[in-house]
Parts: sequence; structure tokens; C-alpha cells
Amino acid sequence: MEKTEGVFEIAINEDSAVKHFVVRPEHTTDGVPIYHCYSQDGILVCELRQETSGEWEQLWGDLSHGVVVQIGRAIASHMA
Repeated sequence: MEKTEGVFEIAINEDSAVKHFVVRPEHTTDGVPIYHCYSQDGILVCELRQETSGEWEQLWGDLSHGVVVQIGRAIASHMA
């Protein structure tokens, strides 16, 4: 995983395959960042946000809840 001016890469396991995403955090006025997740070829896949409860919410995209949770955990791990 690399950090370059706030942009970083994560990897998750989905259906026995490793998928890589490029994540671009965006700071918001309420202080809770939105994470724009792109495929390796630059296509926007989803936008996620971690709620105050700790749950990850998909603001845009069509990923399953399980994949959203995996991406959220990878983002949280990277940010720690």
C-alpha cells in the first residue's frame, strides 16, 4: 500500500481473487472523509464513508455489503 498526496492503494480478497483499488480521500465540511475507490484502470467503483457508529456506508456504487465492509476495513487499516 502506498501513500502519495493522500492517495493510496488497497487490496481485498473477493471470490478467491485479489482485487486492488486506488483510494482517494476527500475531506468534507462535517469532518468525516469520503473515500473514492477506483479500479486499477481508473474507473470509479464506489464512494464510501465511515459513520460515527463505525459502520461503512456506500454512498455511490453497486457493491455488496460484504465487499463494502472489506474495503472499509482495508481503508481503516491503512489510515491507522
